[in-house]
Amino acid sequence: MTSSPLHLDLPLPPPSDTTGPYIRLLTFSDGRWSLEVASLASTQFKALSYVWGDSSNPLTIQCNGVQLQVTRNLYWALQHFSVEFVNERLWIDAICIDQNEAAPEKEQQLDLMGEIYTQAEEVLIWLTESFLPTNANLCFQACKSYAVKWRQKELTMRFLAALTMTVVTMDENTNLNRIHNAATAAALREDTSFTDDIVVGLLQILRHPYWSRVWVIQEMSLASRSRILTSKCTLDWDDFKILILTMEQCLPWFLRGMGPNFRALDETTRMQRDNEPRVFYSLSHLLVQFRWSCAKNNRDKVYGLIGLLRPDERRFFMDDLPGPKYAVSTAQCYTHIAFKILQQSQDLSLLVECSSPSFIKRDDDLPSWVPNWQYDSECLPRPRWDLTEGNPYNRTGDVRPALYNAYNASGDSECPPPQLRDNSILILYGMIAGKITAVCRPMEIHHLFVGHRTPRGVLKLTARASQADTLQRLNNGIMRSVLSTTSGLLMLAITYFENCLRKGAAMGILLEYADLALSDGTWLGDRSETNPLYAMFETLMKGPRGVEMVDSLFTDYPNETFIVEAIAQFHTQTRSIRWNPFLRLLRLAGSFYYYPSAYHLLLGINFFGMGKVPPYLLCWIGLQTAAIVFTNFVLESTIASYLVSAVGGYLLNSRLSYVLRMPYRLDTVLATPLDQALARLDDGRLALVPHDTKVDDDVALLAGGRSPFVVRREYCNRFRLVGDCYVDGIMQGEAWREWKVSEMEFM
Repeated sequence: MTSSPLHLDLPLPPPSDTTGPYIRLLTFSDGRWSLEVASLASTQFKALSYVWGDSSNPLTIQCNGVQLQVTRNLYWALQHFSVEFVNERLWIDAICIDQNEAAPEKEQQLDLMGEIYTQAEEVLIWLTESFLPTNANLCFQACKSYAVKWRQKELTMRFLAALTMTVVTMDENTNLNRIHNAATAAALREDTSFTDDIVVGLLQILRHPYWSRVWVIQEMSLASRSRILTSKCTLDWDDFKILILTMEQCLPWFLRGMGPNFRALDETTRMQRDNEPRVFYSLSHLLVQFRWSCAKNNRDKVYGLIGLLRPDERRFFMDDLPGPKYAVSTAQCYTHIAFKILQQSQDLSLLVECSSPSFIKRDDDLPSWVPNWQYDSECLPRPRWDLTEGNPYNRTGDVRPALYNAYNASGDSECPPPQLRDNSILILYGMIAGKITAVCRPMEIHHLFVGHRTPRGVLKLTARASQADTLQRLNNGIMRSVLSTTSGLLMLAITYFENCLRKGAAMGILLEYADLALSDGTWLGDRSETNPLYAMFETLMKGPRGVEMVDSLFTDYPNETFIVEAIAQFHTQTRSIRWNPFLRLLRLAGSFYYYPSAYHLLLGINFFGMGKVPPYLLCWIGLQTAAIVFTNFVLESTIASYLVSAVGGYLLNSRLSYVLRMPYRLDTVLATPLDQALARLDDGRLALVPHDTKVDDDVALLAGGRSPFVVRREYCNRFRLVGDCYVDGIMQGEAWREWKVSEMEFM
């Protein structure tokens, strides 16, 4: 891209001590757009935050008498601004910055973006109309009316808390959460704005592509005031922020898997909560939290978050970058940032992020010890049949770093200052604790549940419910929605059989894990429970701490007998598998090896309801479909069709809670080791290892590292890092030997 004459005619002066840096600002007056140069420190302006959109089919505007091409998203925003913000100064990156990659000003202006959004009197969030629901105006009105009630209730709760002194003994965050939760419950009891149509519309707004951009985190977190705009309506960000906090409280199990959209919104909201002093996070924390956000340029996955750091930290990470920001390669950028994080933190927790999902191909240009930040939510595999599964990596995203800090596999050792050799080889110190002698297949994303698009009337903004209550509400609402039409019944059947295939494949892998655990030589240690299955389930959950964290994440009510219940459910499954004539016939005929899908389907059907639900559910769906077809096409009676649908739906709904008894504990175990596999070491210990682990890989303990790591020896003391792992019996430093420590090079 070459520089536009518009920018060549308006060069930016160098910054001075008195005026500071300069920027260009756009103004619409007297029926035309004009661009001018102004001082950032002494000028009032509004900044635009938006999605660039497809640049292959641009439209043209005229500015300072020069033709300028802009994306369609920006063109329609400018059309709106020419009426809404006449004579207002606007900063829009695509126009105010010379987009020529070779232009020296581009990097300087991008470095100023954090300051620009901080100095702006208001940030305008433009949401493209094509991605919004048709009732967006009503959704925004509902948010406004609810925000008024919520603020009134919050003031009341604060007054009562101060008056009764009931929460003064707790920390400030706990006090704030309790006040907000009480205000939400009180406001929802009085507010009737959130009808079924409004809730569905709000969820569509939350799925807008704007919220998935990595740059939105900086633009909204630094703004002193923000406003959401569309061509027909507007909403203050503070009102929308209250809605986000409410939805997080009321629908946590559903929204946890929505992908980077809600993840980014939720985290941004917490940064700004109650207009408190700005919160600064470490770069490693930000990279992990927003790794699924999207950026057109892979380097922006890092650069888009740098502006959230303290000024001294920004200089630490960027001053000795090996070249201009957009001249260095993605691999050089990621390598430099990773080493700087290790240098700054003197901690190896960043290495936990080096293992990529199984559907992502490893970038050969990146050293094995450098996390790959390139993939985003658009890389997630899409389920068949227009089904949806959200982003399961978000549901457990907070567990991995927390679990890493819960263990101490390298004892009390400290991490020596890391060294970098030949710009890509990381020097650390550690020891080899064992060798992988057997490894099973991994659990992957296609082994998790999918569902159909959430129908109207299923999700309600009411008081917070447990996962079991939420699932029951979803089941009941979905049944009411789909049983009234033949297409709904067909979609229910497709969803059921797809989940049977997925859970059957997962059960097949779990049976492999059990065979490995029950084979001779499995190390059980000094635990009182001598059942090898107990060691297997504890390893799959990453130990007692993992059981506690994952169970509380999924159920709200941690259960001390989680593993015992999971083993009991596993035994029930294996007994029903053993006596299932179809499965026995498949295994005897050897068809298990030639037709694995049929075997997995039968395993999945057996999984749901412990072998009791499928006959009931399938027969009922068949009878219901036949009745609807008969009344519609034979009797040609719409009234009879609706009557059959209502009666059938009621009877199935009333029986559903009794017959649908999925083994939730066992399902949680199947969902937890995502992209990980069960393995065994040469000393018989069970281990949970990354999906790409191979036999003869080593397990290393690194000085200062809290968990073991799987490494692959290239030659001598040079290795490739495969990823972190959990090894039964060595997570608290039992295997650490200081005298065995030596230098290890990671390529």
